[in-house]
Amino acid sequence: MTQRVNKHDDEGRSASTAYETRDIKIRPLVVFIAGIAILIVFSFLVALWAFRLFSAQHAALDAQTPASSAARPAAPALADEQLQWPEPRVQSRPADDLQKLRTEEDAALTTYGWVDQKTGTVRVPIDVAMQLVLEEGLPARQPAAAISPAGVPKAGSSAPAAASAGPTKARNAP
Repeated sequence: MTQRVNKHDDEGRSASTAYETRDIKIRPLVVFIAGIAILIVFSFLVALWAFRLFSAQHAALDAQTPASSAARPAAPALADEQLQWPEPRVQSRPADDLQKLRTEEDAALTTYGWVDQKTGTVRVPIDVAMQLVLEEGLPARQPAAAISPAGVPKAGSSAPAAASAGPTKARNAP
């Protein structure tokens, strides 16, 4: 005796309605909002207390400074002089610093000067250096396998004896 279920009786609808029938409980919501407000006010009061505490400590340290150093006027500082803080420093006037750097670089690229006077190394203007390279050419590199660090050909190498004499400069090359 099986009971037949009529398909037309249940068309996917339930006995409940299509919306929430009970309202939100206001009391827990008000308690939560009041708790957040109390936490914000408490945090503000703690920050204000810490600020006043540190201000009082700073004022006490200032009061302990010897009068002799406070009465003595500070030496006048140059406008370009910065405090010597650790690197990297914040630039007070970056445009002036950039102009100074470019002036120094232009002077190094366009004038003669000593790089190392003890060894006889000099700095020449860049246009003169380019002209010298065009006239003299670049030094030729010797094969690394045929020359030992001392400049003597390695035993058994087929490098000619003239290779150990070092690079030659091609002067007056066409």
